[in-house]
Amino acid sequence: MVTGVRRALVGVLSVVASVGLATGSAAAAPDAHSQPAAHSQPDADSQPAAELQESIDTWASDIGAPGMTAQIVDLDGVVAEAWTGVDGRGAPVDAATTFVWGSVSKQFTAATVVGLEREGVIDEQTPVLEILPQAKDMLGDPATTVGDLVHHTSGLPHDITVTDDWTRRESASDAVASIAKPTGTSERGTFQYSSLNYLLLQAVVEQTTHGSFADALTAEVLEPADATATVTDPDVYTQDVPPGNVPFFGSARPIDVGVDSAGLGYGYLAGSIDDLGRYASWRLGELKNGEDRVPEVDTGQGTEYGDGLFHENIAGQDVWWHSGAVPGYYTYVALVPGQDKAVVLATNRYGEIEAERIAAVGRNVTTLVLDGSTSELPSSLAFTVLGVLLAIVALLVVLIVWVTTRLFTGRTRERSLAGAAVRIVITALLGGAVLFGAYIGVPMLVGASLSVMWLWAPDVTLVFWILLGTVFLASALVVTNEVVNYSRFRHR
Repeated sequence: MVTGVRRALVGVLSVVASVGLATGSAAAAPDAHSQPAAHSQPDADSQPAAELQESIDTWASDIGAPGMTAQIVDLDGVVAEAWTGVDGRGAPVDAATTFVWGSVSKQFTAATVVGLEREGVIDEQTPVLEILPQAKDMLGDPATTVGDLVHHTSGLPHDITVTDDWTRRESASDAVASIAKPTGTSERGTFQYSSLNYLLLQAVVEQTTHGSFADALTAEVLEPADATATVTDPDVYTQDVPPGNVPFFGSARPIDVGVDSAGLGYGYLAGSIDDLGRYASWRLGELKNGEDRVPEVDTGQGTEYGDGLFHENIAGQDVWWHSGAVPGYYTYVALVPGQDKAVVLATNRYGEIEAERIAAVGRNVTTLVLDGSTSELPSSLAFTVLGVLLAIVALLVVLIVWVTTRLFTGRTRERSLAGAAVRIVITALLGGAVLFGAYIGVPMLVGASLSVMWLWAPDVTLVFWILLGTVFLASALVVTNEVVNYSRFRHR
């Protein structure tokens, strides 16, 4: 859900690498992936089931996921299923284990809107402000329609400072009244993926049905799909959802994933792989019958986007898909009407810095069904980022030791007042630039605070804090060294 976090980590790396090394010049191994627990073989002896189980075992091990599960379904139900490992409470993963669905929730919201439009309750051409006048401060263009929200063409940015609020318990209709126009709003009409669109869609559903989003979702999607065990109540969510896992120095660190009541429509539905599989089977039928098709827009990235799903040609087949993530959970749904197949996958490990690697698992399960092929997972960016940050920390530690040694051994060099003053100013400016650029500038630049980074990448964030501490200490020691040496030289 949070592509900005990935940019934050890259931004942190670039800023501290350049400025951090400059601070030093002014003065003069991860654990192996944790292995999933032994899996329980599903009650299916077919070749697709065996192949899927083998693949799930491999991919879970490759990404260090404590648990993973998947299903292949058709219009009649489950064709093959597989699971491996344990959930966040140590219970074996099976078809009933609860996972958080992340942005996969968006397709449920879009399907709800389509159903309400079919009944005449919603018209996608209606300006949003006619339904939600309280959103006037939030929207950049008052002509923005419900259809713009569905297609991510409202111009709203993916601003995670106002989404994913785990303390929020009010409805989306109430929440939008307190949200100001976010920074980074673009011109209406161009695709720009943003969870804010679907927060507004949830509010649109609440207002037009004069009820809760959960009730409308249940009536339009969950009951027709026989997926009524899907978690839509925040209190049930808090009770039923086990902790997820985020990467932490090559292993998996548990994280207790919260819920945003105004975010059911964009990322906080939860449920089992059975629930997700039933939905996918139902949605596959809707696609094959052409009953929920809406116009699509070009994303500019080789895909189109319509009814809460990306549309892409994969291995010669039209595939409608969407992935979703919150800290600690990743979920994926792909629908292939041409083969009368759909795939669903969920795992309880996710960190934004591993996004490409984990997303490749979703793509692999799709191609496995389409033509039997899979690809090697890309290498993790985490080791590179951590390695560079730790290398900078190590250089700063060497500097700290060197300066400290000179201070305590009493070694002095000739120091003029002007020379000492220049070195002090340069050190202070460079050290200040690191602290400002990294602590304040990077979060402002990419829209992800350090607290958000801690949720998605705690290991990188921890090293980042250590780096800030060493930069501050190194700068302070260099300044102290200049003052002490100048004082010693004058009193020799």
